[in-house]
Amino acid sequence: MSTTGLSPSSDDHPHDDRGPMLLGVSWGLTALASAFLGLRLYCKLNIRRGLWWDDWILIAAWCTIVATDATTTVLVNDFNYGMHDWDLNIYNPPRFMVIIYSRATLSITAAVWTKTAFALTLLRLTTGMTKAFVWFIIISMNIAMGFAAMVPDSMQAASQGLDHGLAGHLLGSSSYSAAMDFTLAILPWTFMWNIALRRKEKIGVVVAMSMGAV
Repeated sequence: MSTTGLSPSSDDHPHDDRGPMLLGVSWGLTALASAFLGLRLYCKLNIRRGLWWDDWILIAAWCTIVATDATTTVLVNDFNYGMHDWDLNIYNPPRFMVIIYSRATLSITAAVWTKTAFALTLLRLTTGMTKAFVWFIIISMNIAMGFAAMVPDSMQAASQGLDHGLAGHLLGSSSYSAAMDFTLAILPWTFMWNIALRRKEKIGVVVAMSMGAV
């Protein structure tokens, strides 16, 4: 016997399914990220002969993203995730809650690790107050997003809904994370012009390093 969301299935309700689109976008973006990460590692191992901390954290983030996509796939295939509430097939509510909360934690973790990896890259290019500011971003972002990543697990352990305090914390953490995306994207423009590169190369580098704003 299935457990559905807001109301039982009815001919008066739409029954469109966005699950396949969700999986296509999720796995498609992961494939694109895999290609860029693979090229990065190839260049590092074959040209520079070694990986640094930012590379290892990116690899860990990639593994977390793949795990996020895997949990999304289970939700779509087993519970009709991506359909309307009345078409969800939550035949095993405890399993559903474990998977969906785990997916939230994995997603938040992947986001903060990718930002941390880029910030660590900036540490190798900055000095003085700029370097101290990058350290502030790394520490504050990991604290804020670390708590946010634990919120779904706390909700699951308490077997309660999202109260106002948790909702406020998640919203605040998400806003701070978005602000750090733009900050890290803008930061390279403040110091790259002092590096000994041709003008075209500098523009190419700062544009590439600013893609996090997207």
